[in-house]
Order: sequence, then C-alpha cells, then structure tokens
Amino acid sequence: MMRFDQLKRWGFSQTQLSEDINKKLLDQLYLYAKKGMLALLVLTSIITFFMFDIVPEYLLYPWFFASMGITLSRMYDTYYYLKHDCSSKQFRTWYNKFAYKALFTAILWGSMPILFLPYADSSSLHLLIAMLILGLSGGAMNSLSADRNLATIYLSILLLPLGFYFIFQGTLIGTITFFLILLYLITLFSVNRNASISLVETYQKEEDLTKAKKELFTKQDELNNLFQQTPIGVFYFDLDLHIIDCNSAFLKMFNSTSKELIGFDLNRIIDKRPLEIIKKSLIDGPQVYQGPYVSLKGIELWVEAKCSPLLNNDGELIGGIVLLENKTKEKSVNDELTYMARHDELTSLHNRRSFKEYMLSLANEELHKTHFSILFYLDLNQFKQINDSLGHMMGDQLLVLVSQRLKVLAGTEYFLSRLGGDEFTLIIPFCATDYQEAHRISEIFGEKIQKLFIDAFIINELHLYIKSSIGIVIIEPNTNNIEELIRYADISMYQAKREGSNRFSYYNSKLDQKRKALFQLQHELNQAISREELQLYYQPIVNIEDNSLRACEALLRWNHPTQGRLAPSTFIDLAIESGLIDDIGWWAIEHVCKQISDWKQQGKYHLKYVSININAKQLQRYGFIDRFFEVLDLYGVKSSEIKLEITERSLIDNFKQTNTVIRQLQSHGVRCAIDDFGIGYSSLSYLQKLSFSVLKIDREFIKDILINPEERFLVESIIKIAKRFHYRIVVEGIETEEQKRIIQEMDPKISYQGYLCSPPVSAEILEQKFLNVL
Repeated sequence: MMRFDQLKRWGFSQTQLSEDINKKLLDQLYLYAKKGMLALLVLTSIITFFMFDIVPEYLLYPWFFASMGITLSRMYDTYYYLKHDCSSKQFRTWYNKFAYKALFTAILWGSMPILFLPYADSSSLHLLIAMLILGLSGGAMNSLSADRNLATIYLSILLLPLGFYFIFQGTLIGTITFFLILLYLITLFSVNRNASISLVETYQKEEDLTKAKKELFTKQDELNNLFQQTPIGVFYFDLDLHIIDCNSAFLKMFNSTSKELIGFDLNRIIDKRPLEIIKKSLIDGPQVYQGPYVSLKGIELWVEAKCSPLLNNDGELIGGIVLLENKTKEKSVNDELTYMARHDELTSLHNRRSFKEYMLSLANEELHKTHFSILFYLDLNQFKQINDSLGHMMGDQLLVLVSQRLKVLAGTEYFLSRLGGDEFTLIIPFCATDYQEAHRISEIFGEKIQKLFIDAFIINELHLYIKSSIGIVIIEPNTNNIEELIRYADISMYQAKREGSNRFSYYNSKLDQKRKALFQLQHELNQAISREELQLYYQPIVNIEDNSLRACEALLRWNHPTQGRLAPSTFIDLAIESGLIDDIGWWAIEHVCKQISDWKQQGKYHLKYVSININAKQLQRYGFIDRFFEVLDLYGVKSSEIKLEITERSLIDNFKQTNTVIRQLQSHGVRCAIDDFGIGYSSLSYLQKLSFSVLKIDREFIKDILINPEERFLVESIIKIAKRFHYRIVVEGIETEEQKRIIQEMDPKISYQGYLCSPPVSAEILEQKFLNVL
C-alpha cells in the first residue's frame, strides 16, 4: 500500500512502495476521477434543482457554486495530469491536489443531509438525498480503491453525517437507518481494503515481473558480453557435433568469421587429436586436451581444450561446451626456459643437469638390461693457459669451436654435453651386448675424438693447437648408480691427464684404489716436513766439452715411511692441489742455502750456483721477494749463487704476474731458468718475452734423438733460437756418449746434466765425487 506524507497527520500507517507503483496508483485515481467528474456535475445540478424552492438561498447557492467549482477544478486537474503524463518528481504535488480536492468534495456532499434535509419535509427528498450519497459512496469505494487511507476518510466524511442525521431524529426507523448506514460503511471499508490490497499486489507482481525480466535481460546481456569478451575461445556444440555458437576470441584464434564456424561439423576437422576428447566428454564427463593442433587454415597452435557436457534444466544432455585456450606463446616460453635450463649458454650443448637426466633415463631403458653403453669424459689440455694468456673471450671461442667438432662427430645418435669449464661428455648408448665389443667400439671412437684435435683451431688468424685427455667408462648392463659412473669417468680422465697429453684411459677398480691411495698420500704429505721425511739430492751440471763442473740442481725426494724414496713427480701435484707447495718450497730454499753455507765454511763450495725448482704460484705470493732475501742473508748466500728454476707449464699458467716477479729478482742479481722447456704450450713464442738467463731443454726431446731426425732438428732449432735471445742452454737427460756427441756437435758451449755424468745424489756423495776432487 502507498504511504503518503500528507496523511501521516491522521496517523495512518502505510507500507512503503516503489515510486513506479505509487505512480501507477496515482494514475489509477485520476483515471477513475475522469469517469466520475461529469456525473458529479449532473448530480450537483439535480440536487440544486430539487432543493431550489426548499433550501434557503444562502445555503444552497454557496453549496452549489462550491460543488461546481471543485468538480470543474478536479476535471481540469485530471485532464492536465493524464495528458501531460507528469513525472514521478511531481508525484507529491499531484497527489496533494487530488487528495485535498477529493476530501473537499466529500465534505460538500457529506454536509448535504445536515444542510438540506432539515428543510425537506418530503420523505421522497430524504430518500433521494440518501440514495445519492449512498451511490456516491459506492462509486468512491471503487474509484478510490487505489488509496485505502484516502477512501476510508472520504467514505467516513460522506456517510457518517447522513447516519448522524437519522439517529438524531429520535425515531426507531432513524436509529435502524443509522446502524444500517454504519454497517454499510464498514462493508465498504472491508471491500475497499480487499480491492486496494489486490490492486497493490497486482502492481507489485507486475513490477516484480518487469524487474525480473529486466534482470534476466541484463544477465543475458552480461552473460553474452562475458561470453563474447572472454579472452579464451569458447564454443558450444550439439549432439551432432555442430557448432552452435562461439565467441570472438575463438574466431580470432582461428582467423575465421562466425559465418564460417557457426554450424560447422567438428567431424570435418583435419587434426583429429582434440576430437576424441570432445566426443569422450559427452560420455564420460569433463575432459582436457593439451597439445598441438593444426587448424583448417594451417595455423599451428598449442592449445588447452577443456570439454564438458551441456545439460538442459531437466538434466538431459543437449551438447557440449569447450573452453579453448591458446597456449602457443606460453609453450614457446616454457620450451625456451626448459632449453636454457638444460643447455649450455655458450656452446648450446646439453649441460650437467641434462646429462644427469639423460643418464637416469638411459638406466631406465629396457635395453639397459642387456646392452653395454660407453661414457667418454673429455678435458682440454692447456686450456687454462690459453684462458689466462689470451683472455676468456678467446677461451670461449675455442670452446665453441671444440663443441662444433664434437657435434659433427656425435651426430644425432650420441648424447653430447658440456659439464662446465673445458669438460665435455659423450655417451654412446646400447652399443654392444658383450664387453669385448664395447671395448673395441670405445677404442675406435676414442681415436676419432683424438683426431678432432689434430688440426689447429683458428681464431682471429691465430692457430691454436690443443689436445684432450679422455676418460672412458664402459657402462655395464643394469648399472644404476649415476653418481658413481660420473665419478669413475672423472677418475679415468684425470688418469689420462697424468699419463700425458692426448691420451685416453679406461676406468677400472685399480684406478679407484690408486685415487684413494693418492688421497692418503696427500694426507701423509702434510706431516712429511714435521717428520723430517723430505731430503734434497743434487745432480751436477757440467760443460759438455770437458765435463767440468759448473753447477748442480737440487732435487727433492720424499723418504716415505712405507713406500720408500719417492720422486717429485709422485707428490708435487698433490702438494699444489693441497696448498702445501709453499711450505715445501720454502723448506727447499732454506735447506739449499744452509747447504751452500756449510760448503763455504768447509771450503768445498766450487759451484757457480745451485738451482732450485720453484712453482710459479709460490713466486706470486705476497712478500715472496722480501722473505727470499731474508733467507739468503740469514745463511750468507749471494744472490748469484742461487738460480730459481721454474717449469714452463707453471710459468705460462700465470705468465704476466710471474714475469714481473722474475724481473724484480733479476734486478737484485738472482738468475732464473726455464725448466722442462719444450713440453708446454707455444713455448717458442714466449722466449722473447721472458726475463730468464738459462733455458733447460727437457729430456723428452733427447731420449729419441738418435733414432728420430725430427727430434734432432727440433732440438737444434731450439738451441739456435735460444742463443739468438742470449740464453745459456742446459740439456737434461743425456744418458749416453752418443747423445752427448750429437748435442756437442750442435753447440760445444752447452752444459748438460744426466745419468751419463751422474744421477741425483745426496750432499755427502756430491762432496766425495765432485767437490773434494776440485
């Protein structure tokens, strides 16, 4: 029911309705008023006519003009309201006009019995006025049903004065008439109430229905917009697999129009992979397909299709719906990330992670139960020297060139990877069913790998010659411990490196035992100095022309408690790895200086110098020069009486820093020699740059000089080049008179050392055989 602020003064409590319903109810009031206004004009005229001679003019005329005026005013209001369709904002104004004028009309007609009946003696006039008022009340009940409160007030004003008139007559008939009018009024209230409630409920239902329709249309629009604007492709299909509808994202994904796809039979798609999933979803419920798809127009995509059955309100299957997401870019990015995670950035080879994954997959293959596989573990020799001397950029380019050669050899059949640095692995899977055949294949392939390093690697017109050390593990069937296999390959590779450049070595349990023994030896080396197990031996250096003694070289030996006397080749690498090389180096320097001091005091020192082998890394230590001269001063040794020998390999590993230190030593009178010359990298290219005075040619060039003319030519060339740069030359490893003769013919001023003259001996024997003689 309506709730009008203007009626609150009478205390009526109404239900709050919407503006639309209030507007409809007000329209209803004015529509009914339009039908009744003309009747009121006629009735006003009739009453005036009949009462003209009965009622005094001062009562009749004011009533007549008031009734005619208010009725005409209401007729104008009704006409204007209905014609102009006044807005809801003017609702209160138009309602107030209607309510006030209706109540004023009720007052005029309700006052008529009190004003007119006392002057009418005729019962027929009484009946006429009563019938008119009762008729007006019946019409008002219907016309004012839109506003129950207004109708209640209107009917009360209209009927109660009539009832009071009859009851005040003091007759039985008057009293009965009063109660009948009162009963009639109550009946009208009840009927009006029901009619009002029914009308309001009708309007509310209409409003709810309109609102529901509007919400439904809105939701349909929203759903349609959502359907069309969804960023993933969506389409519906019927039970015959015909596309019913699809959104714009679906059309865009396949570069098609709705005309092309609406009604399209999915059975006609060329790529059938998603079709099976779509069909299955109609039977087994939601399904997902993720994978490649090629459209009718040849567009290659990677899609994720989520297919679900579509049911009506009765739960009956009517088709299906597919949510199709284009994952092509995401797949491309994931593939790229996966590739980056499993490949080496520099060479594009598989990396360590990919290598381990491959090994695990190999171990799970069915063929692994019966077949042998082969693992090659490669390490580039002299790579660190190239990196340090030529720069990391040059080293990187070299790794790329090496990887390219290995790729050609590996092809697509074998698995090639770079584990890091200059270490590569190559796997030949399932190559044989017996060990001998696997070993034969590994020999052949190992030689192929070695041949890859015969030709120079050309970078910026620089020709680089490098070799590789190769560890080989023959993987037996059912071997599953991947970490152990990698360890075996590492052990065998380092064994190949120890055996010399460009070698390959097979893993066996003895290598493992040897590695463990080396570890134990390294542990024992920590205590060798404190236990006084180290000893210096001396090998004479003599003139080749007359065998006169010039100098000697101090050579370190380790008197191991269980393994006996060990040569430096057994433990120096361990000392370098463990960091003990500095302690051992200083021990040698101090003991040589002490020995020179003792010989001087005894008058036996007839040498030009004693040479000591020093690792280049020790030279680079902070404070080496200061401490070195402190030791010389402590024992009274002149700087010219000590010569430091530095192996070519350790020198080139750290060339710039080492050469700087050597220059500083020479400025104080200390001379240095290049030891083991000729077995390092690009040896001749360094002669011009080095600040050395003596060059020692390694024994490797001497041992075959009698049978190999190339070796003889090479030694002769080294001597000529060294003399050009003013180096004094010492040849190592002369063991026969014939070797001596050949070297002497090349240059009679050369010095030599070797078993022909004397093996390394203790200080006591050196005194007896050489120093006492002089």
